[in-house]
Amino acid sequence: MPVPREVRDAFGTWTVRRAWPSSRGYDLELEHADGRIRAGRWRDGQQELSPVGRDRHLPARAEAAAAGTVISWRRGRRAVLRTHDDSGYLKVVRPEAVASLARAHADAGSFRGGFVTPEVTVRDAAGCVHLSRISGRTLHDLGADARLTDDDVCAAWSGWARGWGEVLAMPPGGEGAVHTPDDEAAVLLRWRDHAVAAGSRAATAAAFDRAAQALLVDAGGHFVPAHRDLHDKQVLWDGRRAGLIDLDTAARAEPALDLANLRAHVAWRHAQGRMSASRAEAARSAVDRVASRAGVDPRRMNAYETSSRLRLGAVYLFRPAWHATARRWLALHAGQTRR
Repeated sequence: MPVPREVRDAFGTWTVRRAWPSSRGYDLELEHADGRIRAGRWRDGQQELSPVGRDRHLPARAEAAAAGTVISWRRGRRAVLRTHDDSGYLKVVRPEAVASLARAHADAGSFRGGFVTPEVTVRDAAGCVHLSRISGRTLHDLGADARLTDDDVCAAWSGWARGWGEVLAMPPGGEGAVHTPDDEAAVLLRWRDHAVAAGSRAATAAAFDRAAQALLVDAGGHFVPAHRDLHDKQVLWDGRRAGLIDLDTAARAEPALDLANLRAHVAWRHAQGRMSASRAEAARSAVDRVASRAGVDPRRMNAYETSSRLRLGAVYLFRPAWHATARRWLALHAGQTRR
C-alpha cells in the first residue's frame, strides 16, 4: 500500500482517510478518534503533518475554524467546514482561486431548473466562500440506510432522474468551459500512471490505455451542462426535491460523462457493501431511463463508464480502508476490457 493506515504525533494517532498522489509524495487527509480532521503529507516514507488548524497555502483556514467544523481538508488545496450555526458550508481555497470558485457556482444556472443548488452568500479575498445549506440526505447515505425501504431509496433516485432529465432537456447553449473527450482521456491516463506507481500490473495499465482510446472513437459533438464529478454523495433528497452540490468543476461535456460516472459509482457502492443488489439495480435503472430518454448513445455510455470504473479503482487505491477492494476491482475491470 503506498501510504500507511495511520500515523502518530504528539497529538495522538491519526487514521489516514484519503490520500492523493502529488508531485511531492502523497497528500493525506487524517482523522483523529475524536473526529478532528487534519492534513498532511507522506514523502519518502516520512510523515509531514500540518499544524493543527493551519495551512500556509490557505491563509483563511485558521480564521474559518472559529465559524465551523472541518469535514474535509487537502493540504494546500482546499478545506471544507460545516458552519456551527448550520447555515451552510465554508470552502477555503487559495486566495487566487476564490473568484473562480464563486463564479462557478454563480454560473451554475443550468442546474437550477432541476435541482436546488447552493447560493454563494459570502466570499472574501483571503480565500473563503460561504455556500448555503441544502436540505436532505445524500443518495449515498440513503442507499446505505438499512432502516429505509427499497421504495424509499427508489423514490430518491427517481427524484434525481426527474431533475437530471430537466437539465438535459434544456435548449443547447454555448456558455461555459468545455470538457472534451480528449480532456477526459488525459484525466484517465494520469490515474493510470498513479495506479502503476502504486504497483498495478502491466495488464491494468493496458486496460487504461484501451479505455482512453475508446473515449476518442466516435466522440459525440453534443455538449450539455455537466457537473463533471457527479456521484451519489453530490445529490441530496429531502423527500420532495433533489439538491445538487459541489459545482466547482461544472462545465459542458458529452451527456454520457456524468451519467456514466454516476452509474459506475453505483457499482462501486455495491462492491463496498454500501448498497444492496436491489437498490443498485434500481439506481442503475434510473440512470438508464434518463440516458434513454435523452437519446444518449449507448456506445458513449459504455466508453465513459469503462473509463469511470478504472479511474475509481485507481482513486481508491490511495484510501487505505479500501485499498484491497480497489485492487480486486481493478483486476476485474482490467480483465473485462481485454481484446
